Amino acid sequence: MNQNSLCKGCVESVMVTEEVIQELVKEAEENPSVIVSDEVYLARLKTCESCPSLQYGTTCAHSGCIVRYRAKFKNKGCPLAGKPKWEKVG
Repeated sequence: MNQNSLCKGCVESVMVTEEVIQELVKEAEENPSVIVSDEVYLARLKTCESCPSLQYGTTCAHSGCIVRYRAKFKNKGCPLAGKPKWEKVG
């Protein structure tokens, strides 16, 4: 990966491993009242996977969040300013 493809303020050392992502998602699932349904989660991930702002296949360039973690939560929306691609769930 070259330096030009890194998001602002990032370096390759901030890339998160699959193990860490799986642990974060597992922890989120421990409180079902705050997470979205599997259907909503998968739709959010599909949207993020096709977004040009997805960095390293894991991270949103707008928020710096791991998308597979952020997409789990009802109180989170897409961080794209002005035109979010998915919304919070009531």
